[in-house]
Amino acid sequence: MSKLLSQSDARTFFLRHVVLIPGLLAILGTITHLSGIDHALAAAIFDPITGKFPAHDLNMLEMFGHRFAKTAITLVWIVLFAAACRVSFSAKLRKYRAICWSAVAAMGLGPIIVVAMKGMNAYHCPWDLKDFGGYADFATGWFVSAAEAGNCFPSGHASSGFSLIALFFLARQLERERLAKVALYSTLIIGTTFSVIRMFQGAHFLSHNLWAAAICWLVAALCFLPLQRRASVLVVSPSVLPEQI
Repeated sequence: MSKLLSQSDARTFFLRHVVLIPGLLAILGTITHLSGIDHALAAAIFDPITGKFPAHDLNMLEMFGHRFAKTAITLVWIVLFAAACRVSFSAKLRKYRAICWSAVAAMGLGPIIVVAMKGMNAYHCPWDLKDFGGYADFATGWFVSAAEAGNCFPSGHASSGFSLIALFFLARQLERERLAKVALYSTLIIGTTFSVIRMFQGAHFLSHNLWAAAICWLVAALCFLPLQRRASVLVVSPSVLPEQI
């Protein structure tokens, strides 16, 4: 079971993983959007001669870099869900139940929230914009109708990769520090790879991916926050324990 944490550890977890890291990612996403970095990067990739993004029509990239990769992430979540069910029905492993279900929620809710947000705003994908051979004008409205929705922001594909951050929090809660580092680096590599692939296909701007990462990290941290707070409440000072008994 996870080690008992001090109240200071719980506060550090909150500040670092709920406030600082998601906040920095969101700020970077906002900066790349407002500064024109989004548009500049897309323009650098876009081929004005053919009027397309070079990787847009690469069937192998679409199949393995998009569909197969996303399916693989879904399978990871299914395995995690099955493990949580197994733990719940095992008397010996039931002490890990809260941790496992927190991981299931942490990995699943991030992409779900991203998908819901995509239908609420007017941000379009680069390949949909007139500047890049598409049909749509640039728009930034929120809470628009279904007909006006851009269905692109934040990046759903990036959220699939970054949702693996749940495994980092899971390993950390189980005190598997080496495994936690592997999960963290793997998440960053996979999430970044997914993001770059979709940018080269013209499917997303950089800010779309940064916001997806921010949302997945925030949601995962919030799912594990109750476990951190519960641990801090259970802390008992050894010097006080005999007197209480």
